This record gives sequence, structure tokens and C-alpha cells, in this order.
Amino acid sequence: MRKMTIKFQDVATELAQINAQRDGVMERAFSVLEERHATLAAMLVQSLGDRQRAVRWMCRHQNAFGGRTAYELISDGEEDAIWDEIALMSEAPVAARVHSARMAY
Repeated sequence: MRKMTIKFQDVATELAQINAQRDGVMERAFSVLEERHATLAAMLVQSLGDRQRAVRWMCRHQNAFGGRTAYELISDGEEDAIWDEIALMSEAPVAARVHSARMAY
């Protein structure tokens, strides 16, 4: 059996490419959200403090959504659940809102 050698530089390069693709998809998805659900997107940006946090929040698997993302809720016709979560975030102190937008990746 031949032993395979992993070059960590290759791994790092590939991960960087994957992350760049992922970031691009997240940006395009949020742009579509801004076109199709402008009020929702604007309220999310306002609630979280900036667009980049909103972009990431939409892709984050949320406990409040049963482990689904906000995009999955929209595709399932459950946009009201997102509005409810935005309302809860708006009632929370600013520090709690910023913390809720942090992602584990």
C-alpha cells in the first residue's frame, strides 16, 4: 500500500478557494433577498448592525428555526418565523444582538 503525503499548503489553498466560493454564494443570496424581500433584508441589517452580519445570519443554522437556516424557512413559506426572530433580536440589548450574529466558522 502506497503512503499518501498531504501537503498542507495545498490544503490551505483549497480551503481558501472553497471559502471564497462560499462567501460569493452568501453575498449573491443576500442580494436576491434584498431584491425579493427588501423590507426583511433591511430590517435584518438594522437589527444586526451591518450587512455582513445579516449575510452570515441568513446562512447560519438557528436553534430557533429547528436547526434550519432562514433561507430554508423562506423556501418553506415560513417567512413569519424570521420576522418573529427579528422582533426578538430588536428587543434584546445591542451586545446580545451582536453576539447572536457570530458564527462558528
